[in-house]
Amino acid sequence: MRVFALGGYGTFGRHVAENLCASNLVTELVVAGRDLDEATRCARELGDKTTAIKVDARDEAEMVSAAKDSDLIVNTAGPDYVVSYPAARAAIQAGANYCDLCADVDATVRLMELDREARRREVTVLLGMGASPGQTNLLMKHAALQLDDVDHVGVLLTYNLVGMMSHLGVDDPAKAASEMRRARRVNASWETVMNWGGGRVLIYDEGKMVEVNPLERLERVDLAGEESGMFFPIACPEAVTIPRYIKSVRSASYMMRVSPPQISDLYLDLTDQIRKKEISTAEATILFHEGVAAKKRESAPSLSWTEPKTSMFVVATGQKSGKRVRYSCQLASGWIGASLALSVAALRILRGEVRQRGVLAPEMCFDLVDFQREAAHMASKGFSERGLLIQSFEDLESGGEYHRRAKGR
Repeated sequence: MRVFALGGYGTFGRHVAENLCASNLVTELVVAGRDLDEATRCARELGDKTTAIKVDARDEAEMVSAAKDSDLIVNTAGPDYVVSYPAARAAIQAGANYCDLCADVDATVRLMELDREARRREVTVLLGMGASPGQTNLLMKHAALQLDDVDHVGVLLTYNLVGMMSHLGVDDPAKAASEMRRARRVNASWETVMNWGGGRVLIYDEGKMVEVNPLERLERVDLAGEESGMFFPIACPEAVTIPRYIKSVRSASYMMRVSPPQISDLYLDLTDQIRKKEISTAEATILFHEGVAAKKRESAPSLSWTEPKTSMFVVATGQKSGKRVRYSCQLASGWIGASLALSVAALRILRGEVRQRGVLAPEMCFDLVDFQREAAHMASKGFSERGLLIQSFEDLESGGEYHRRAKGR
């Protein structure tokens, strides 16, 4: 089978390309993107079944021509709010199945409008199959299914953005900001994170989508085993797609708090400027790095820049066995990573295991346990269904705990 890896030489794309090359299902892999030198270098390193091509994902006609005869387009190019829509349209026109890491609300809303055309052409378009969105969708689906009736389901993300800098190889944020200004280019992942707060934030409330201002929706949340924190809604597509699959859900949201806390106000201020169209997401990214550098210089030595660590809970409230309860869960072994999640999804599409046609979200295609089992196998790690989740039920009527288990299903 022929796979067209758009952005296949990038931060996430390279890992996906390696995983797909290792599969006997893939007989030809095309590494594609705007940087032909990088694509060629990647293709050469991946081996004989791989070739390189220069293509601009924003040019649909060029994409259709380049991707013809492909069985699947895997899109890891970014920023996703720019390239996901034209890339998916091109896939539909080329008659190729498609999957990506799209984490943008507006792009997701536009992409869902392509559902009829995708079904007419018998094409599968799978959106946002990474860590978040992706695994978060599967956790939200799992959480909702634990209740007899669901009032609300949502994600609570504590995101250590200094940790994200370190993960992307940034030890000196001031130097990184200077390099971004010189190159006039910022990391697409950072643009996505800044757009979470600065983009159009939608929540599902009482059966309808509502646009909200994060600064007007600050909410202190207490979680078992976690310090309470001030969370705010962000522009992630889970709240848009989940109600399409779980019809009984009356509200859905994605809430985040920024850590370490000394940079939370910096993030909220810059994303507010994005929302007011005073600065671009790229400029906000650079200013955020400069702001972190300044705050590090000002901070007392005792202040921690590593706590609290990144964590994610999914919470659902509703009725269970006649009682009003709150169910919460998180992955016990941590996240498998966006590249690995997308690789598993791509292989499942190639194997014909995703039979639905049209524009789909992860929760419409996969079960949490089966998906995590395959991901663990690909990563050469052991999998224990009993140790998959840390989860709890709380009785909201009496204020006591309804049921709690340290791990397991």
